[in-house]
Amino acid sequence: MTRERFTINPFPALSLSGEEKTQLLQLGRTLIQANFERDVPFFKSGRKVDFKRWKLARERENMNVYTERPEYKGADALSDPNSSKLPAILSVGRVPGSLDDMMYGIVNPTLEEMRIKASYVHDFSGAAVLSTIMEPTTDDPFTSVVVKWMEMDIPLRMTNIVQNRDYVYLECTGFVYLPSGERAGYHFLHSVDFPQINHLTDRVRGDLSICGFFRQLAPNVIDVCKTGLMDPAGDMIRLLAVPVMTEAFMSPLRYVYCGQMRKLTWKMEKSHDEARLQGAPNPGTACATCLKTPSGWSFGKDKNICKCCFRVVCSGCRIKKKISLVTADLELAQRKITFCAGCLATVSAASAVEIACVQIMENSRKSRYVVGAPSNASSTASYTTSSTSEGMSFHSFN
Repeated sequence: MTRERFTINPFPALSLSGEEKTQLLQLGRTLIQANFERDVPFFKSGRKVDFKRWKLARERENMNVYTERPEYKGADALSDPNSSKLPAILSVGRVPGSLDDMMYGIVNPTLEEMRIKASYVHDFSGAAVLSTIMEPTTDDPFTSVVVKWMEMDIPLRMTNIVQNRDYVYLECTGFVYLPSGERAGYHFLHSVDFPQINHLTDRVRGDLSICGFFRQLAPNVIDVCKTGLMDPAGDMIRLLAVPVMTEAFMSPLRYVYCGQMRKLTWKMEKSHDEARLQGAPNPGTACATCLKTPSGWSFGKDKNICKCCFRVVCSGCRIKKKISLVTADLELAQRKITFCAGCLATVSAASAVEIACVQIMENSRKSRYVVGAPSNASSTASYTTSSTSEGMSFHSFN
């Protein structure tokens, strides 16, 4: 992906009225609740898939992705067999990890966080934040409501036979609760239209409505249920789009990893901040993991240093992780960085909630020094499904 695809917003500034923000907030709540009520029985039934309705399209590890059979005529059918839209997609499975780590990997209300998430999850090719309606707070660090634009690469796009698809959508993240009181994380995307956001000449605007729910089934097991409809806008693109869309529904496999890498990056940056103020600690001569003193360093070979604790790590114990960083010139850089096993274990066990809250407080302090920095305040009110006087409209797949 090129740098410009994530740093240049292709649209004019989107200024939303208080009424529009209120409607978008309630739209998200209404549709998330409707999706949740539909999917709760699925969780209760032990994730049983009706194979008369769903056809396996892709499988990897413990995740399966299905498409709805066009011949399915049940009252709960999501797809319209007479429509050019893609069939409904269902993704179910179990992912190792903690729910908080997963939600930390999902939430991405800023452009920088979108870029970092995309580098780990690979769920879209280009993106922009158009308007922030609700930012995460220390009370709800994984709750956000944002209007975004994203682009998805379609095979053969370089031949000029097909064009990439792009989407303008409302994205919501947060938690809902099962009747038992058990929490479930959600990730919701739904197309919206604004007259200010014109269609780009070299892309075709599609529609989507996707909602995923995630719950902690066991101490290191997350249950996943994700459903959605995606309209790529055009019959010719169907065969090319289905593999792209079903692969996108595999993204829950990478959410926990993204959250873990974000925690590791935060720990590394905090360690470097402390080292700049107090000086780096003595790395010692013995490996931080096996406690042996590696041979060969006396002959001028570079030492491997853990970038969190700054202690020496021998070549047999060092662990390299590819970390995504946004540099001072706004480029996304991915670098292989050395860590020791002890620091990786500490970061893995660290609370994603606590780290997210610390980041929110740090960003709040920084914003006080920026003229015109946006407030973290958000509003709530009633909702109507009709178009607003300003021309905003919501998409329906009914």
